[in-house]
Amino acid sequence: MKQKYSLTVANSQIDIITEEDRETIDTVVGIVDRKIREVYLHSKGECSRTNAAILVCLDYCAEKLDLQKALKNANAQIDRLALINETTEKEKAALVREIEALRAMLQANSAPKAPAKKVAEEQIAFDDIADEIVESAPETEIVEAPVIEETSEKPHVKLKKKKVRAMFDNIAFDEI
Repeated sequence: MKQKYSLTVANSQIDIITEEDRETIDTVVGIVDRKIREVYLHSKGECSRTNAAILVCLDYCAEKLDLQKALKNANAQIDRLALINETTEKEKAALVREIEALRAMLQANSAPKAPAKKVAEEQIAFDDIADEIVESAPETEIVEAPVIEETSEKPHVKLKKKKVRAMFDNIAFDEI
């Protein structure tokens, strides 16, 4: 609701009609009146109160334009950051989906195909059979295997002698 106020600014009486409350009007009048008095006193009489009021008005208009420019830049920055945020959120969602897919693949690959006890029993049986085969195989000739020793100088190849059992030496073609 609009109200009429009678104000005194820089020793000048003025009536205004506004929707603002009395407290806001008093704050604005106090700021403007104080600024006009500062300009008038600093000019040491070279400037009239009217000219001081005009200078204050120009100063506040310039400040308003600077604030509008800063607000425009801030809004542009907000829009840019919102776009970056939106892009980042999409990338995050894609990465979350990828992680979930990788976890599912990992769980599918690591799921035991046979109970652990059965696998252990099969491993023991296989080890026993392998030992029997190796023990029953006859010894064969010594085979020389090259071994490379690392030194600070040139690499040196040394032959190491090793006994190897031939598992299939006793098998005849008619047995296969």
